[in-house]
Order: sequence, then structure tokens, then C-alpha cells
Amino acid sequence: MELLSLELNINENKEIINNIKIITNLDESDIDIEISSVSDNNLSILYSTNDKLNKKKYLEKIIGKITKLITEFIKHESKKYFEENYFYFDEGEFGQLQESIEDEIENDIKIQLVVKNKLKEILENSKTINLNGFIKFRLKFINLYVSQIVEKSIDSFLMKQEYLDFLNIINYISETESKENDLVNIMYIKDKLQLYDSKMKKLNYISNVEISQELDGKVLIYDEFIVNVLLNISPKKIILHLTKVKGVNMEAKNTIDLIKRIFEGKVEICNGCKFCELE
Repeated sequence: MELLSLELNINENKEIINNIKIITNLDESDIDIEISSVSDNNLSILYSTNDKLNKKKYLEKIIGKITKLITEFIKHESKKYFEENYFYFDEGEFGQLQESIEDEIENDIKIQLVVKNKLKEILENSKTINLNGFIKFRLKFINLYVSQIVEKSIDSFLMKQEYLDFLNIINYISETESKENDLVNIMYIKDKLQLYDSKMKKLNYISNVEISQELDGKVLIYDEFIVNVLLNISPKKIILHLTKVKGVNMEAKNTIDLIKRIFEGKVEICNGCKFCELE
């Protein structure tokens, strides 16, 4: 029993032919695949089965494989678009960006659903799909989609670079500032991060940044307070006493991550001490 038939031209969409194994090597013994030459430049791939009861399941699997093949084609188009329009990135940056772009496409469930639904639309009226024609006429949006994904990834990359540059500047400032407290302990008490000096005396410190925020009528965000205090104190060493932290909230997680980034090389993780027992 025929499930569906694919037709494709070997001279069009070369990336499709390069990845044809995706749709011709199915790990399903009950699906028969017959590849034949319709003409010098055209191939036909016929999928069939004797198992009528599982026809729908097999068809879904084949459609999934075709969608995977088209996803690889979209990745190829993204790389081509990127190379043609953003040639000024160096080799290392290009590699990072291309990996990010491909991950974005690979994990985009929405685009996969669109491709699958369009394939199913054809199969409602026909068992034959011309793959080259399908890409050209049914997936006209691919070029726009590729340009948006590439530009989105570049924007994210540049923002990350600016963020890392900012952290480097902050780290430099913290190195050159006078040290008010050489050592700061950070405890997680009552679901909050709290600061203590080297003698475990709680630090009650408000920087100019917090004051200006309060005067401007802005809500004081706890993690910003912690980071700003540390930047003002600029300690030589920070000890994180977090042994009892369970299911820590995202605000505290973000704070801890930011502290590790800004004060890289100065942060020590405590695995348990007498102060941890008091948390």
C-alpha cells in the first residue's frame, strides 16, 4: 500500500540531495522505500507498507523526516545569507554566530509545525509531493524567516558582547577602587541573600544608585542592591555560604551568577562551616 511518493530534481536545492539519507534511511522495517530515476535529473522516492493498521503512524514518521530534511535546508540557507550579508565578522565570531543560528532553527517548533501542516495539506488531495516545488511555492517565507533569525542572533550576540565588555570594565573598577572590606560573606537566610563582613557582622549599606532609584520613584530590586553594595565595597574576597539553598528563586540565582561574573577569581564557595549551620 502506497503511503506517499516524493519527486525531486537532483540539480535544484543541492542541500536536499546532500542530506537525502535523512529520508531514505528510516529505522522502520515495515516501511518499504523504493528509489528510482524518473529521468536524468529527477528522482522518485516511493514509501509503502503492508501494515494497513499503522498507516497513519508511518505517514507521520515520514512527514517528520521530510521536515527534518527541510530544516537542514533552512540551516544551509541561513549560512548562505549570513556569509553574503555579514562578511565582516572574524572566523571565531562567525563560528559562534552560525552555531547560534542553527540552534535557533533546530529548536524552533513553530517553523517545524508550519512545514508539517503544509505537507499534510498536499497529502489531503494527493499522495505525491514534488519537493522542489513544495519548497519554492509553499515555503516562500523561508527567505524572510532566515533573515529574521540571522539578524535576531546577531543582535543577541552583540548585546552579549556589550554585556561582557561592561563586566570587564566593572571588574577593572573593582580592582582599582580602595577596599573598605577585604572580605564579604554572603548568606542565604529567610529566602534572601544577605551580606556580612569578615567578622560576620551584617552589612547595612545603601549606595548612591539605590538612593537615586528611590528618589526617582523606582522599586528597589533586591539583587541590584546586593550587586551595588559589592561594587561599592569592592572586596578582595567573597565567600558564598549557600549549602542550605534549595529551590532558590530566580532573582537570587541571577544575583549569584552576576556576582561570579563580575568578581571572577575572588569568589569562593563554602561547602559547610559553623556559620552555614546558623542559616
